[in-house]
Amino acid sequence: MSENKGQSVSKPQWEWQDCYLEAFLDTNPLNLVGRIAAAEKAILLRTEELRTSSGGEAERQALADALSGLSILKK
Repeated sequence: MSENKGQSVSKPQWEWQDCYLEAFLDTNPLNLVGRIAAAEKAILLRTEELRTSSGGEAERQALADALSGLSILKK
């Protein structure tokens, strides 16, 4: 087991968050465009899935916030 020096990294609540976090945490600028594109695709696919379901307001808000964050990252 590796030592995490007191830092706790929790598993994302929703699957699409993995791609979103990868875009934000990747420090290699050569990967940024691809990471952002993958995150946007995952977010948009999940948004489409939620269109046909009831509830999910917290996730819908998280999706909107994530898209906003990615738009800032692209600048």
